[in-house]
Amino acid sequence: MGFFFFKTPAHRVFNYQPIYYDERKEAIKEKIENAEKRARGEYVPGETIRKGFKNIRYESRRSRGASRLTRFISIVAIIIIVIALIYFTDGISLFFN
Repeated sequence: MGFFFFKTPAHRVFNYQPIYYDERKEAIKEKIENAEKRARGEYVPGETIRKGFKNIRYESRRSRGASRLTRFISIVAIIIIVIALIYFTDGISLFFN
């Protein structure tokens, strides 16, 4: 029963340490680093470009929810206008019979 043709592989153990991202803590750390760099007068080429792209991605994510709300309000307004037109055209047709 204990006879095998191939050696069974040993159990692999990975040293996995989960990393938790705290957006608020990262923002504070980034502001502190920026203030220190400005105080020292350091210049890193391309840094403003990177930050610009990061901000654009963040703003586009934020505006996605606003666009959904705007779309919903527009659809509701169109439905109300169509119902009002149907109501008023029915009322006007009573006068012209």
